[in-house]
Amino acid sequence: MAKVTFLANGATFEVAPGTSFLDLCQTHDTPHDFGCTVGSCGTCCLTLESGAANVDPASADELETVEMRTSVRGARLGCQLIVRGDISVKPVD
Repeated sequence: MAKVTFLANGATFEVAPGTSFLDLCQTHDTPHDFGCTVGSCGTCCLTLESGAANVDPASADELETVEMRTSVRGARLGCQLIVRGDISVKPVD
């Protein structure tokens, strides 16, 4: 199992590798907001404080949306993440 830790409140959830971050958040009461859920609005922008290698690489479309939303280096869209191992996430302000 992979552990997903939300640094906003310290909550940790265990998921099977290959679980989408969006599915995790929709199934449990997590402190993470979503908008469109398809990678075009940027509402779910976050940083991976640890475990960046434990998610699939960002697509060009995801990177384009992130660049429109924030200048935070390494930011990702939560709705596009597939969890492959332990990660810790923090929303981008």
